[in-house]
Amino acid sequence: MRQRHPYDWDDLFLDAALDPGKWLGALDTMASRTGSSRGQLIGVGAGRDIPFNMVTSFTPAMIRKPESHDWYSETANFRVAASNRQVARGHYDPILHEDHYDEVIPSLASRDYIEWCEEIGIPFGCQTNLVVDDFGIVGLSTLRSRRDGRTTPVQRRIFAEAAVAARRAVRLQEKLEGHQAHLFAGAFDAIAINAFIIDARGHLLAQTVAAEALLQSGAVRRVGSSIDADGAPHTLRALIQGLLADGGAPHVRTMLAATDDAEPLMIEGFRLPEREWSLGKLPHAILVVNAPKRDRAGVTAYLSAIYRLSLAEADIALRLFEGKTRAQISEERGVTGETLRGQIKQIYQKCGVNGEAALMRRLAPFFA
Repeated sequence: MRQRHPYDWDDLFLDAALDPGKWLGALDTMASRTGSSRGQLIGVGAGRDIPFNMVTSFTPAMIRKPESHDWYSETANFRVAASNRQVARGHYDPILHEDHYDEVIPSLASRDYIEWCEEIGIPFGCQTNLVVDDFGIVGLSTLRSRRDGRTTPVQRRIFAEAAVAARRAVRLQEKLEGHQAHLFAGAFDAIAINAFIIDARGHLLAQTVAAEALLQSGAVRRVGSSIDADGAPHTLRALIQGLLADGGAPHVRTMLAATDDAEPLMIEGFRLPEREWSLGKLPHAILVVNAPKRDRAGVTAYLSAIYRLSLAEADIALRLFEGKTRAQISEERGVTGETLRGQIKQIYQKCGVNGEAALMRRLAPFFA
């Protein structure tokens, strides 16, 4: 009877899907158990929202090198060439290894990528596609040095077992990321917030019932996968671009133009805290129309969703905005001054401010 490899790959990779910060550790375990120097998870393709490349024991400069030299084309990269050749034949997820690399290397237009792989110690390895869809490809690989040697059949079998679990984990993480926008919309509906949720490309992911009514009335219009509306001092599209730009403002606002006899609407954009990496399905920003003004419960839940404040931290932020002293807040909440100082420090970090005055400016739009 064939002996199974005694490792729970599902436990390892599904844990990473639920906590993406654990992916590098999972890849490192996969590399170790296949006798490889490094493990890799990579997302490529023009349609993929946020291309990513995670390689264990790689510096950022090493990860950027192939990008800067355009080495992800099939004419330069034997790994890409081997994968593309199989996809063209209708084989979307085979386990590819050194034999497949040997077949395509003679047809490469340059040996630059090959020489770089020798230089940093990754000339060998095996790979497979976890996802091939309209967004591009998510691939899993082991990268091996000459000391590691070419992969053996046993090592490829272990890799294949790991890949089955990794594929399930990637699909799960994509679904979890994709559902977050709808979870936001549902939560905002429950506290009467009128909101649109957009991704890192400015595409509309979800909206509340009240926001859908704005689309139906024409106050906000769909433009392809995004939304727009006339306004001052910015159009809605310009507001969205400000939230998407690198180094752009975390909070922007504009007044939408009135339609018919309706009152003008204030719309505000809030960029969500950034994750270290994602599969590209996460909400990037929330656009709010007529946010609750003096509803403590609504604003507290809103701050929790936007800035990931705990309910206690959101309540403290509101009390600070109301002008209460720290001594008053400590007494009202039944905590020590030292505990309160630690909570306020966390509030500053999560809201991206460096002091109480900046926090007040950050909270002011909720009460304008």
